[in-house]
Amino acid sequence: MKKIAEIFIKEKKYKIDLNNFHDLSIPIGADSKSPSFYDENPLKIEYLKDKHDKIWDVTHGASCNVPIMKLNIHCGSTHTECRSHITREKTYVSEIIDNSFLKCLLISLKPEKSIGKDSYHYKLDSNDLIITKKALNRKLDKFKNTNINSLILRTLPNHIDEIIKQNYDNIPNCFFSNEAIEYLVSFGIEHLVVDIPSIDKLNDGGALGNHKIFWNIDKEGNNNTITELAIIKNEIEDGLYLLSLNILHVKLDASPSRPLIYPLLK
Repeated sequence: MKKIAEIFIKEKKYKIDLNNFHDLSIPIGADSKSPSFYDENPLKIEYLKDKHDKIWDVTHGASCNVPIMKLNIHCGSTHTECRSHITREKTYVSEIIDNSFLKCLLISLKPEKSIGKDSYHYKLDSNDLIITKKALNRKLDKFKNTNINSLILRTLPNHIDEIIKQNYDNIPNCFFSNEAIEYLVSFGIEHLVVDIPSIDKLNDGGALGNHKIFWNIDKEGNNNTITELAIIKNEIEDGLYLLSLNILHVKLDASPSRPLIYPLLK
């Protein structure tokens, strides 16, 4: 059953079916393997044990389940983060996302083994896979002056089953060149959604240089967000969508998130 909504963004009208969307989040569950990045076991679910040693789990005879989840937000789930991820500011991700829907573009590209004319703030290895400015420009140039402030990037090849349970400590994670992030900022991208664990290299000496560029770290008041470890199924076509970033109302630099994208209706 269709549920048509008309959404106005910067005085332009978009029509979507609220019942027709694509979920870009990795499920969090005790019975499934989660991806890991820096953390061997980023997700743990236990059940409350009270002072009488009663375990609140129906399989142990309790009247209800009282699960306790311990989640390393940044290292094992689809999550959205803001600039206080790398600063001492009291900026909370739940307070800076003030739009229910964002006009977004989904693109797919294959990271390259050569950084070309670009640069990175830390030493590179021969097996590094890099998203370059040139590769982004090929995809985005025709969308100049279209008021797109959100970008979803799917890296190729896209092996969904591997991404869901991948241990990124054992393989090189692809990342952006510095010029690639500078290009996205100059293009006007404020919300970046990627299917990789970080826009920076696993080990960049602790600099997190691309994060600093995207959040213009020398100036306060930047409300850009980065969503990492998204999962984008192959059947979802590249193109324009409306993006809804769904997060918890938590006073933290990041939250587990469930980005949903809605195809545009004519």
